[in-house]
Amino acid sequence: MLSMQIRVQVSCLAFRDNKLAFIKRLNPQSSNYNKFIPPGGHVELHETLEEACRREMQEETGLSVVNLKMKGVVSFIAHTSSYHSVCFFFVSNSVEGELQNNEPEKVQPCWIDMKDIESHNAIPEYHKAFISRMLFKDEFMNARVEWCLPDNHIEWKIENITPINI
Repeated sequence: MLSMQIRVQVSCLAFRDNKLAFIKRLNPQSSNYNKFIPPGGHVELHETLEEACRREMQEETGLSVVNLKMKGVVSFIAHTSSYHSVCFFFVSNSVEGELQNNEPEKVQPCWIDMKDIESHNAIPEYHKAFISRMLFKDEFMNARVEWCLPDNHIEWKIENITPINI
């Protein structure tokens, strides 16, 4: 029987000059090996979601983000292992600094032009859909991504969308 610990994580859609910050995963054991995904990571003990988002952005990209707006939550569930994470997605258009490769053994940060995201082969399809919903709609998204048995294939779905009333 697999022991399971559900982890809390954050991801940040940080954009500036019509470009979105991404990281390329360099760990061959990662489910997103050689894929481009939004920067982020796990929340540490006694850390708020916003603090974790700012820390992860700094660690993975060297960028500083402010004016974070939570735009979605995604459950990442691997039925083929003990991995289960609930990820809170934030958006920021207040991005300072220049890209730095602070964790060269883990990730490679880069900017990708917004117009190239949809056709970019190394960005997972589910991230393309989530990015489109969270950046261009005034909504809150709830979604899931699952790695399924027996062959570890990926299934994903946007469960629901809630208009944000300000």
